[in-house]
Amino acid sequence: MRSDLRRWVVTCALLMSGLAMAEPLVGPSVGNAEALVAEGTRLYNKRRYGDASGLFLKATRANPTLLPAYLGLARSRMGAKEVHGACTAYKAYVRSAPDIQDRTKAQRELDLCERQLKAARKKKKNKVPADLTARHVELKAGFFAALEQGSLVGPDSAGEMLRTLVTEGYLGTDLAEMGNRLSAASRAATEDLHRRALAGEALPAERLRDARPLFDLARDTGAPSEAASAQLPFLEGLAALQGGDAGRAQGLFAQAATAAPGRTEYRLWRAAALQRAGDLNGALAAMEADLPDDSRTDVLRAEVARKKSPEAGARELERILFQRYPTASR
Repeated sequence: MRSDLRRWVVTCALLMSGLAMAEPLVGPSVGNAEALVAEGTRLYNKRRYGDASGLFLKATRANPTLLPAYLGLARSRMGAKEVHGACTAYKAYVRSAPDIQDRTKAQRELDLCERQLKAARKKKKNKVPADLTARHVELKAGFFAALEQGSLVGPDSAGEMLRTLVTEGYLGTDLAEMGNRLSAASRAATEDLHRRALAGEALPAERLRDARPLFDLARDTGAPSEAASAQLPFLEGLAALQGGDAGRAQGLFAQAATAAPGRTEYRLWRAAALQRAGDLNGALAAMEADLPDDSRTDVLRAEVARKKSPEAGARELERILFQRYPTASR
């Protein structure tokens, strides 16, 4: 059964491409749920059921705990003759709604919907979508197992499980918890990756390249990382440097330094990338502009002077040793 689930997830991942892969899954990045419900209601009242259905569906993703979105979606789908989808939305609403008048009425509407669906299956068995309830139960179990193991992106990951659920049209208030937990785990993973990189740990390039999908996943399932504008280009700069693209690396480090001017490390790495590219003068100019009093600027200045001539290098070294850092008097 597990292998079947894996094949299904991989198949769905291959089918999704381009814009679909970039679309937010759950949470505020999807949109303003209240506004979507209001506009969906307006279109429903104008009997534009198909358009209303799309907005209500989006609202269930933007805020999976907003129950009126499910009821609006169910009724819009019924109006659009999408009986199977309507039943799914009614079930999601009835499963979570408190025992109030709307719930009782919705239960009656669900009963009617299921009778229509049963009749449709008898007449057009091959044209009615299959019931994916059992598959979704397994996908949710797989999601939490992958989350527990720290598998957030890539095949068989929590991110792919959640994306498959959303793509298949799963509806439920538990999407809110799933999105929040996945977003928090993704933010924690990027923070750990950034901390280790700053500490000088030699991280493999493929691990550094995981940064972008992790930052994207945090945004697309909940709250984005506040430090992404600086941390992402820094981590991608390290990956570029490892790949031998020092020119791209220095541009990324410069972007990180602009986003977080208080981070000295980003400016140092920019100079290191320039030096790695063979532009010692550019590296020195960057260090003199950004970190003029740093001892490493003096080291680089001496090396630039030595490249000009041994005499110039010796004079610069003498200046550093006896003028910039004078011997303390006794």
